[in-house]
Amino acid sequence: MSRAITIGQLGAYEHEQTEKLLRAAVLETDGMLKQASPVDTGRFRMSWQVGENSASSTPAPEGSYPSAPSIMRVGYQQERLGNLYSVHNNLPYAKKLADGIKGQGGSTQAPAGWIDNIANDIRTRVRDAAERINRES
Repeated sequence: MSRAITIGQLGAYEHEQTEKLLRAAVLETDGMLKQASPVDTGRFRMSWQVGENSASSTPAPEGSYPSAPSIMRVGYQQERLGNLYSVHNNLPYAKKLADGIKGQGGSTQAPAGWIDNIANDIRTRVRDAAERINRES
């Protein structure tokens, strides 16, 4: 459903809609990565974090994590246009799991290319959502 806005409100409305799309993309990316993460102790899944203009953070300490956490933002509260957001995992063995390497530090649960597949899915979802927003505006 569209709403009535004045010409003077057009810029603010477009900005608001684009920020909503940004927040949804970050939230979905984080959720999809956690859902697809291979789980032994849950530490890898727990260590996904979102950084604003930075990918540095501290992974979850060793231990058992039975459930997936909600989004873990590092150093900020809400996504805003003009910043770069990264969903990252800084565990020492994260690269092997991301690449689907089996054996030493890898997992039989993580197929090669699983992160690229999620990135492609998110790109498609964002493009579709942007087109929907344009049609409804």
